Amino acid sequence: MKIGLLVNPVAGAGGRIGLKGSDDVDAVLKKGGRPSSPVIAEKFCGFIGREMEIITCSSSMGRDYINGRVVYEVNGKTTAKDTIKACRAFVKHGADLIVFVGGDGTARDVYGAVGKDVPILGVPAGVKMYSSVFALNAEKAAHVVREFAEGKTELMEREIMDVDEEAFRNDMLKIKLHGFALVPSLRHFIQNGKKMFAGEEHAKREVAEFMALVYKRGTCILGPGSTVKAIADEMGVEKTLLGVDVVRDGKIIARDAGEREILDAMNGSARIVVSPMGGNNFIFGRGNQQISARVIKKAGIENVTVVATPAKMMEAPFLYVDAGDEAMNKKLAGWRQVIVGYGMAVRKKVLF
Repeated sequence: MKIGLLVNPVAGAGGRIGLKGSDDVDAVLKKGGRPSSPVIAEKFCGFIGREMEIITCSSSMGRDYINGRVVYEVNGKTTAKDTIKACRAFVKHGADLIVFVGGDGTARDVYGAVGKDVPILGVPAGVKMYSSVFALNAEKAAHVVREFAEGKTELMEREIMDVDEEAFRNDMLKIKLHGFALVPSLRHFIQNGKKMFAGEEHAKREVAEFMALVYKRGTCILGPGSTVKAIADEMGVEKTLLGVDVVRDGKIIARDAGEREILDAMNGSARIVVSPMGGNNFIFGRGNQQISARVIKKAGIENVTVVATPAKMMEAPFLYVDAGDEAMNKKLAGWRQVIVGYGMAVRKKVLF
């Protein structure tokens, strides 16, 4: 079994600083963004074992993390063109599966290079991950690869989707479907794509009325998404749809904030309100990396509230966390209450 491994070395850099993506790499790095992909690539390579033949790229696109055979040389700063050329080199050298570490932009480039000629699998390390080609985390991705190598997975067509970053920064969600890739799939190891449900707006209003009553005083960190925005609307606060905002006593004190701004705005105790993002059932680690493990620790896990509509929870056997910190993931895991209506809640198990 021959696995092609590709790492986008700048993926995830915009997450904690609230830039919504890393397509404009220079701007992201200038503002202090730090890529998450190198750390996640190291985790994945540590889990993968030594039984398979790995072909990869030189330096930060692969060879820095694993002792694989280099079939594509990187020269200087990497671009999307390197991703495309590397994937074509993997196909030329007989890769049975291409594994990439990155986000939706990387997924789009990988799919653009190989189409359905070779199965692909994403190790989540980006800011935007709406595509359903990603494993839940690095450890789960390694498990899927091992099962694939032993012929224990089925290949399924799964969506390649990407968000318009410029629109995203302007608080508009424009998602484009780019196609369907072949992905080795295992139940509860691969994330779902975004879905829409009937009756969502009415359900959001019920959640919003209850939460606005409970949280009209004190400091609240409001995560992204339309369900949380409905709460802010009910509170009379002009919240961003896709950013993280900090509200104190009904007034915005930090809008579309990054990790540093959130930490600075927290004055003593604070409550965090989040909703599963993008249909993939993650409450932390997808589209809200600004609410980092440091922020959660400072607020206190007991002050995390999860909200969702009943229909969304009926479709979600589990919730997931990927807070970027193993110890925090363990603390967040377990059974958690989810507010689904006016004074109504369900219990869902949180996994990582």
